[in-house]
Amino acid sequence: MRDVLLVATREFRQIVATRGFWVMLLVVPLAIAVSGFASKMIAPTPGVAYTLVDPAGKVAPQIEARFERDHQRRVLRELSVWVDRWKLAAVDPAAPWAQRGSWVADTEVARFVAQGGADAALAKLQPKMPADATPFEVPEPLTYKVPPPTGVPLDRGPEAFGEGLAPALKEDVTTPAGEVPLALAIYIPENFGTPAGVARVWTNGQPNAGLIGTVHEELTAALRQQMLEANGLAPAAAMQVQALNAPLQITDPPAGEERSVIATGSLIPIALVYLLLITALTTGSMMLQGLVEERSNKLLESVLACVSPSALLQGKLLGLGGVGLGIITVWVGCAVGAAMFSTGDLADALRVSVEAIDEPWMYAAMLLYFLSGYLILSMVFLAIGSLSDSMQDAQSYLMPVLMLVMLPVFIMMQASLTDSDSVLTRVLSWIPLYTPFAMLARLGTGVSLAEVAGTSALLVVFIALELRFLGRLFEASVLNAGKPSWREVLAKLSARPAAGA
Repeated sequence: MRDVLLVATREFRQIVATRGFWVMLLVVPLAIAVSGFASKMIAPTPGVAYTLVDPAGKVAPQIEARFERDHQRRVLRELSVWVDRWKLAAVDPAAPWAQRGSWVADTEVARFVAQGGADAALAKLQPKMPADATPFEVPEPLTYKVPPPTGVPLDRGPEAFGEGLAPALKEDVTTPAGEVPLALAIYIPENFGTPAGVARVWTNGQPNAGLIGTVHEELTAALRQQMLEANGLAPAAAMQVQALNAPLQITDPPAGEERSVIATGSLIPIALVYLLLITALTTGSMMLQGLVEERSNKLLESVLACVSPSALLQGKLLGLGGVGLGIITVWVGCAVGAAMFSTGDLADALRVSVEAIDEPWMYAAMLLYFLSGYLILSMVFLAIGSLSDSMQDAQSYLMPVLMLVMLPVFIMMQASLTDSDSVLTRVLSWIPLYTPFAMLARLGTGVSLAEVAGTSALLVVFIALELRFLGRLFEASVLNAGKPSWREVLAKLSARPAAGA
């Protein structure tokens, strides 16, 4: 055991001393930090500005009201999600923000505005907010109305207006949110509604389909209003017809249930799949290169003069396992810390994912699958290194092996995001080489404890067999001078191990 620990310590220190290890170790903490900084400090302003000219003054108020209604709809939608996230609907169950689907109906949006909007809602919710709740940030408007630029003619028709406006569409304009692009200019002639009265729209070269669509809808509504009134319908009745909307109620499953689990409980397990690949491939490559160099420099012979081949193999795996355990400890610690003590979109997503994993055994299962996959791939790298005299030899083995591992995993990941219980994912869950990846991908979607126990037992048996196989391969190859032939390797693998080996 002493020899195993000595080799493990040497292997651990050798990998930890490399720059690649520290880059890989710090990539997750840096990603979390950069995400939080970017979301707060350097996130671009999403809004754009528009200018509207309506000499008759008939349609402009309608368009402006629509933009404001859409903004309040967005505020209500995000506020209702936030209220559901922190379980605050009981504060006022009848309020529009207490129902996640209320933002669909214009009447609910109007009621939300009439009750004071987000400011009044937050004032009511403040006394009941949990101590760890992240503050609700009212989203900025996506559109800002600005007056036409100075010097642009407004009384000489659309052509003169468009020509005078062209330089301004290339510049930003000042709004309450700061400098934003002037994305749209709208000119509604006084004779709008007649065959010759065509509304005109100019863009800044980056057409905003949603913005233009909204303008078009309101212009169409104005024409329909005129048509209804022209056919004898009273203006008030015509407005009621225009305001008709089909009643619709939307019910979303709570976070962490049904298919919403893909965006909540599955976030951490699915992230671990990609991190497992990155970690195993990176550290495995380091170990492979070190083993090949030891063989080519005859250093391995000196080491084997002091320790047995089995102790050398077990020490390398133990040292590499320590590296993997250290990496996942740092990564998971940073993720949990970001979820509990920071703010931002990524932190909120991590917090929901952590809370959705409500069974303690799931964390033990994630650790088991991660370390199992890490050891399985590490032994594959050790096998390749024991058969190779140079990195060129190793590459000839490495490429097909990586394709064999990575292609099914990537295909499975795409399938699991749409259907975590697909046939492909379930089949791969019982193929030991892919079990860690498939089970991690499914772990946040309600996998039964029996299936976790069964696949875990399968992994234990497979790792024991792989370790025995690798021990024979290691002895058959690293103790031979030069590169052994396949016949010699197969003969050694099929022979009984020597006593005390």
